[in-house]
Amino acid sequence: MYALLYRSRARPGLLASDLNHIIETAEARNSDLDVTGLLLYGQLAVVPGAPGEFVQWIEGTEEAVEGLYAEIATDKRHFDPEVLARGPIRELQGANGAFVPSGRLFPTWSMGLVRLSELPATLSGFLEFARDWDRQVATMA
Repeated sequence: MYALLYRSRARPGLLASDLNHIIETAEARNSDLDVTGLLLYGQLAVVPGAPGEFVQWIEGTEEAVEGLYAEIATDKRHFDPEVLARGPIRELQGANGAFVPSGRLFPTWSMGLVRLSELPATLSGFLEFARDWDRQVATMA
């Protein structure tokens, strides 16, 4: 299983309807590609009009993930995309790899959206968020 984590800045003026469209499109496309993941979106409330930021984790086969990212990188709803990490998920998790028995962090999400005021825009920050999220979901079940 392969994954890619990137961050980018949202185009100024991005609307909630734009975010909803992103998720609707991603759910259908990613299901066909057998890609799962999570899109995080945040905006600093203290800076009116400042563009928000995205952090996205995409997981699947290397071919599917890299092909999808090539499309995402040219999307006009964001700019300045920066890959934070890419590679086999077990290598990206390092010693913490045991917490994902399926090989995926988000095995049932063709794409989920979480809005955050502060994004964990590093690999270690994201993996910590994913572990915490997995624990929260397990306790809700």
